[in-house]
Amino acid sequence: MTLTSGASIDLHSQQTVSFVPLVVSSVIFHVFVLLVIPLATKLIWQPKKFARPKTFQLVRVAPPKRVRKKVVEKTVEKPEPKPKKAPVPKKADAKPAEKKPEPEPEENLDELASLLEELPIPTSVSARGDFKWNWYVMSVQQKIERNWVPPTQNKNISVVVAFTIFPNGAISEVKLAKRSGNATLDNLAVRAVKLAAPFGKLPPGFTANQLELRCDLKPVRR
Repeated sequence: MTLTSGASIDLHSQQTVSFVPLVVSSVIFHVFVLLVIPLATKLIWQPKKFARPKTFQLVRVAPPKRVRKKVVEKTVEKPEPKPKKAPVPKKADAKPAEKKPEPEPEENLDELASLLEELPIPTSVSARGDFKWNWYVMSVQQKIERNWVPPTQNKNISVVVAFTIFPNGAISEVKLAKRSGNATLDNLAVRAVKLAAPFGKLPPGFTANQLELRCDLKPVRR
């Protein structure tokens, strides 16, 4: 029993002795890591300061001024204006001479009328009986004259044709009341009347059922 207890004491003392160096070494290691290394690092390593780059101020250069050349104007001597003559005052009493109108030549109306009468009329239409609607006769005459185209000019001969106009404007057969002696002219006269027909309706106030007309055609043109 005594041996057993003594052996256990020695064993415990040996374990205690072997544990102390470990604790000491652990303490030294931690002190070294926590204190020595940070101090040494702080003393040895110094961070470089950031250097701000140098700035340059931009200077605006003004463009060179243009030098205007002075143009020397030559003085031209202007001629002196001539003095104007003073207007001569007109006499108050003097009046401008009035021009007398020249007498116009008097027209001889009688000679003019005679010249018109001498001009030959290509066609002349006349109504039989008392027919007072002259405008209707003139319209018939104008239509016939437009179709009367004689090949020759001769105011000394003429052709007379006769025809009848019915209420609706249609005409009867055209007859030669007077021959000219030229068959061509006679046929052209009949043809002119037929081409001009039909004419307008007879005037409303005309009570008869037909109108008899005679047409004198001369181979002339106005």
